[in-house]
Amino acid sequence: MNENNEKAASVLKKQQKVAFFQLLAELPNLTVLIVLAVMSRSLILLVDALGSVTFIIQAWVIYAISKKLAKNENYEYDYGMGKFESFGGLIANLLLQIGLMIVLVSSVMVLFDPSKPSDILLYAIIIKLVNTGFDFWLFLKQRKINKMASGKLFDAEDHIVKENLAFDFISLAAIAILYIFREGVFVAYFEPVVCIIYSIFMIISIVKPLKQCAYDLLDKTMDEDIQLKIMKAMTAGYGLYDSFDTVRTRSSGQKVYVDLLVGFNEEKTYAQINEAYDKLERLVKAEVPNCIVSFVMTK
Repeated sequence: MNENNEKAASVLKKQQKVAFFQLLAELPNLTVLIVLAVMSRSLILLVDALGSVTFIIQAWVIYAISKKLAKNENYEYDYGMGKFESFGGLIANLLLQIGLMIVLVSSVMVLFDPSKPSDILLYAIIIKLVNTGFDFWLFLKQRKINKMASGKLFDAEDHIVKENLAFDFISLAAIAILYIFREGVFVAYFEPVVCIIYSIFMIISIVKPLKQCAYDLLDKTMDEDIQLKIMKAMTAGYGLYDSFDTVRTRSSGQKVYVDLLVGFNEEKTYAQINEAYDKLERLVKAEVPNCIVSFVMTK
């Protein structure tokens, strides 16, 4: 168990570094994008800046959670690792949805009042080339992490990195087209159309992971940490029962309800079975305080 904890902590520290590097990269990128967006009045740069704000918040959430989990190597906290992962994934995906909706609304508004692209877009192309190269490096780092571990937190960061890189390529291509064809008549409509299509596609694609994170948080089945403690108690009480099928757990408020499906040989008397129940109940409650234990006879 200690070896597994050390491995998990090592992976989480790597995840923490990726989120930290993403945070550092996005802060100067946001500053430059805001300046260029204001000077050029470019929709794609404004959208890029809004996306950068979203990515900064997401990176901070992932960084904070992965740092907390990496420090607590025994995973002894109120809601367990699974709940923390689901919570982090839910926040990240919610923020991503909000950012994409802002992009969609902004694009529709500009579609009715387009403007001619500015020559300043040339500087934006240079900035985006640097930013895209760095985000591609983060993408490769995240791929290595995903090969070592899986979970809601890692999936959320993986989605963020891919989303960021995808938008980098789309933004870079759109800005390059705008700059090259800036004297064209219909090029002003190119920006909002690209942003609208992109936003709708990404909003739809995020619905599934968002629903899964919400479902995991609403699921009242206890976390793996609690399940392991119950199994530890059942192992300590080995010999008190003749067969053990499974354990069912659920929570209600501060109480944990534990159903143990156990069996006894026909030769055992009611007094012996009742004594075994009492001992098993004490063992389980020693590991999981404030629980209510019920027994279900399987044979």
